[in-house]
Amino acid sequence: MSLKIQMTKFLAGIVNAEKKMEAELAAPPRGGNVINRDHFTRKVRVKEWDVDGFGGVTINGSYTGQKHILMLPGGAYSLEPSRRYLEISEYFAIKKRMKVTIPFCPLSPEYTALAVHQYLLNVYIRLINEYPEDEFCFLGDFSGGGLALSFLQELRDRKILPLPVKTVVISPWLDITLDNPMIKIAKKADRLLPAGALKETGIRYCGTLASDHPFVSPLYGNWDHLGKILVFSGTEDIMTPDCDLLAEKAGSFDHTELVYKKGAGMVHDWILIPCRETDATLEIISAFFLDNEEI
Repeated sequence: MSLKIQMTKFLAGIVNAEKKMEAELAAPPRGGNVINRDHFTRKVRVKEWDVDGFGGVTINGSYTGQKHILMLPGGAYSLEPSRRYLEISEYFAIKKRMKVTIPFCPLSPEYTALAVHQYLLNVYIRLINEYPEDEFCFLGDFSGGGLALSFLQELRDRKILPLPVKTVVISPWLDITLDNPMIKIAKKADRLLPAGALKETGIRYCGTLASDHPFVSPLYGNWDHLGKILVFSGTEDIMTPDCDLLAEKAGSFDHTELVYKKGAGMVHDWILIPCRETDATLEIISAFFLDNEEI
């Protein structure tokens, strides 16, 4: 089924998707806990773990290789991951024979960026010690994409831990302020994201950090020596103007290879909507991670 048909059904099931997200961001629901052993299929092995009081899962199927995805779900740094991440993680684990780890990062407004980065650093240290032979890849969507790129820059700066071999982000939140003037134009086509509510959420997530700090706005960080990065965004997405800015800067990066795929007619974070376009995107991501073909 095509994205357009699926989007029509998706929006028909929600009286106002934008207002629904706005309400959730004002009072983020807690206790959903859908990413757990009981909700995965029996086709994968599930290991649940705890770091600093926050949980996470690592899954794998049969005949797993040494590629290991650290998946950072989106949700405006505030919302718990949905069931869709179960399906996406199982796709990589079963069909592509990769391990997949999903950390349950601290969420805003209870926690801010500094706490999230400290937790993620401790998770990454645990993973590289537990799976020393694995090659890690980062995969993040929306705020998870922004976090993946922020954390990638932090790891590069620390110089003591191995960097992931590749990073993929979908509709990444690159500038926490959303002050790019082109966003107002993009908003006319974006029926999903409430820009005003996201700005307020971003302020809470910053905590004591300035809004241009790379931990919250990776667009303004140092993009040298970050390896291979694949960026997806769609023309009907308010995150796209900042992705355009990043792509414009990419020619000046040193030892960072950035590939930008801008999808015509694609909505924000479309991989969360099961459709033909999503299937094709996941195949491209797999090929990128597994070195199967040029992207």
